[in-house]
Amino acid sequence: MKAMKKLALLLSLVFAVTGCGGGVSVDAAENDTQQKAVANLDGAAILTVHYIDVGQADCALLESDGHYMVIDGGDNGDADTIVSYLEEQGVKKLDVVVGTHPHEDHIGSLDAVINNFDVDAVYMPKIMHTSKTFEDVLDAISNKGLKIKAPNPGDTFYFNGLEVEVLGPQQEYSDFNNNSIVLKVTAGETKFLFTGDAEALAEEDILNAGHDVQADVLKVGHHGSSTSSSQEFLQAVSPDFAVISVGTGNSYGHPEEETLDRLESMGVEIYRTDLQGTIICSTDGKNITFNAVSTNAGGEKTETVNASVTTEAEPAEIFIGNKNSKKFHKEDCASLPVEKNRVTLESREEAIALGYEPCGSCNP
Repeated sequence: MKAMKKLALLLSLVFAVTGCGGGVSVDAAENDTQQKAVANLDGAAILTVHYIDVGQADCALLESDGHYMVIDGGDNGDADTIVSYLEEQGVKKLDVVVGTHPHEDHIGSLDAVINNFDVDAVYMPKIMHTSKTFEDVLDAISNKGLKIKAPNPGDTFYFNGLEVEVLGPQQEYSDFNNNSIVLKVTAGETKFLFTGDAEALAEEDILNAGHDVQADVLKVGHHGSSTSSSQEFLQAVSPDFAVISVGTGNSYGHPEEETLDRLESMGVEIYRTDLQGTIICSTDGKNITFNAVSTNAGGEKTETVNASVTTEAEPAEIFIGNKNSKKFHKEDCASLPVEKNRVTLESREEAIALGYEPCGSCNP
């Protein structure tokens, strides 16, 4: 009981009060400054993502022109590995730290990260865990005088001018995995999706909410478990690359063959930390390049370029709404309304937001 009271007190101290919808977006003036910043990177890598090898756990470092962001913090035994890696990359301050959900393999060493580096903002879902690990993270946040921002789906914030959109969780679920914060990071014409341990139910809710989940690089949910990465979700994401953070010979059997089969059947190129060590992915906003960093028998780090791809920007798709029926259609739908009842909608998200429902014939 005392432990619960302490956790409740800590939560009240470290959770920022945010309203529904847009509660975590930075103010307009800061948005303008950050959005302009990315335009000054002409030709250079505007985003590098380090999927750090932390075994059967998750930790990613995002780097953009001297700005840094961490998504998840491995387990309790990964503190030295993560802190040392960040120091090697020259990290002194983190713009953003995200704990996707309070399982130990995602927040285990976030306290060490927060204790060892200056941090501007912390994002976590507003759910409570009674574990000592969770309490340690709350203590670290409180000791730094920080407040946790609990984002809402549809919120956006900017990381050195790169848009970060919150896609989930869509609601509060009974299990921690589905409460994972799901983030889509846009860098030029390239997109990266981070799904924590979100499973099929949370994935379905994200799709039903009408979010555009398409991404070039997918951080595969729940270490490649078959309970995540549903066929419908993967088809909507349509990634060129998938990264699985997973431990060698783990007792869970991750990644499961069912998940690998789904990805392979779609022609997705798969990278795994259990096979290749730390995975580093860079983009200049159009070209995506992958490297794998592993450790050889002599303890020396080796780096190998594995793949690269150039993305082509797709023309924006326009939808047609019917003022009377409140349905929206593809431009070539046979059921388009007469001209006077038409409304032009610039995206599926706009249509959903304005209360339109998809046409049952053309399935926009």
